[in-house]
Amino acid sequence: MNLPPIYLRSLFLTSLVSFLTPLLLVGSAIAGLIVMGLIPGLDGFSQWSSGSILSFLQTFGSGKALEGSLVIGGACGMVGALFDTYIFYRYSSFRRD
Repeated sequence: MNLPPIYLRSLFLTSLVSFLTPLLLVGSAIAGLIVMGLIPGLDGFSQWSSGSILSFLQTFGSGKALEGSLVIGGACGMVGALFDTYIFYRYSSFRRD
């Protein structure tokens, strides 16, 4: 089976964007909570929220939040690649008709 280079480039970019999106969302949420902790009166909420996010990530990373975020990013990257493959298949089947 000979895959066109356009499909491989699309698959790589889709996988990369799908991998980085949850990492950026979680990272920006934690960074926002850290900045929110600098506001007097919101420091307790900020610490509780960031602790909850890190605890959630530790669930998927065998006790390590970084590994948990990489696992979630990898799963999202695989789902993005599967969607891209499905779209490529549907597009090629529509072009044949």
